[in-house]
Amino acid sequence: MRPTRVVIVGGGVAGLTAAYYLRRGGAEVTVLERRRVGGGASGANAGWIAPAQAGPLPEPGLAAYGARSLTDRESALYVAPTQLPRMASWLIRFALRCNARDHRRGTQALGQLGRRAFELVEQLADDGVELELHRLGFVVAGRQRAGVEAFLAGRAPLRELGLQVPDRVLEAAELHELEPALADAVTSGVLVEQHWHVHAPQLMAALARRLREQGVVLEEGAEALDLARGADGRVREVRSSAGAHPADAVVLAAGAWSPALARGLGVRLPVAAGKGYSFEVALPQQPRHALLLLEPHVGASPLRDRVRIAGTMEFSGVGDGIDRRRVETIARGARQMLRGFDAQPLEDVRGGMRPIAPDGLPIVDRAPGHENVFLATAYSMLGITIGAPAGEALARMILSGERPAELEPFRATRFGWRTR
Repeated sequence: MRPTRVVIVGGGVAGLTAAYYLRRGGAEVTVLERRRVGGGASGANAGWIAPAQAGPLPEPGLAAYGARSLTDRESALYVAPTQLPRMASWLIRFALRCNARDHRRGTQALGQLGRRAFELVEQLADDGVELELHRLGFVVAGRQRAGVEAFLAGRAPLRELGLQVPDRVLEAAELHELEPALADAVTSGVLVEQHWHVHAPQLMAALARRLREQGVVLEEGAEALDLARGADGRVREVRSSAGAHPADAVVLAAGAWSPALARGLGVRLPVAAGKGYSFEVALPQQPRHALLLLEPHVGASPLRDRVRIAGTMEFSGVGDGIDRRRVETIARGARQMLRGFDAQPLEDVRGGMRPIAPDGLPIVDRAPGHENVFLATAYSMLGITIGAPAGEALARMILSGERPAELEPFRATRFGWRTR
């Protein structure tokens, strides 16, 4: 039976894009957000739309790097010591995925899903979603040539999908002519032309505004508490701190909070919360491109009059706090590689928990054992890139009952965990 009332739990990019396409398909949609729309990881990032750069977080060599820096608060990848016991199983699964074969398969799956990202973002803009959209391309910059070469090798599988992945490393003189904002310490780089970026907080606000215009109900400050099942076993109601919401179908798109909600249905999701931070800064020399600064693992996106800088991967549990020491670590890494970034104040500091599965791929599927509950989580650091393609495909699945082929790699049962 085609659902007419869909309740989506989560007001991040996963939830709002699913809501957009479900509403276009004729469903009545309610979105429940525990805080404010776009207030988590979806609004605390560099805003990249990067299908030619997409790859799963576990990659060759990362397990060794993680083992060396696991509890170093200054490292880009940090696990709080108190989290090690509860994360042991997840970390082992993650480490086992840090190999060339799995990374290649994951990169191709993400590239296949994300290849329509530009087309769908343009359609959003044409439909009245007011975006601060920049089509500037993307420079990967490093102090060591080997890091740039490793980045290119990891993205090579995307060429087979028709995405434009360069194959030539730029030397220092050519790189600095292309991107004068880079400091002298940067000696190698590469230009990826198939890359756009948006102002992430503005995107979320604009998408929410357009959804309300289309009749979608967005309830902020409404924390989902329980998924109530009827006599037939189907979820018929979502109970929240704002009241009860009848549903023909439910989408769990609550990011790092999705596993707790799924457990109430007997579904175990191996999703960890990897916190990232971002801020804006005014630089005397605005970059001409979006930038990936390799050694500090920091991204930078030039906006109208500021640069949004984002980075770090902190596993410290599910919580909203901001660790200013981690923010300063990001700033320190960016200062080493950008000209003129000295004592400028850090503005609009944000933090958000990226939901991450141990293979680094999203979970977009029907919840195992539940006919009318769907999952849209574990978008990792790629929410802005894959949000619209995943939301559009999930809406088709919910409304038609048929699973789109591009969602096949993202099944909830691929970890061998099913309903209890």
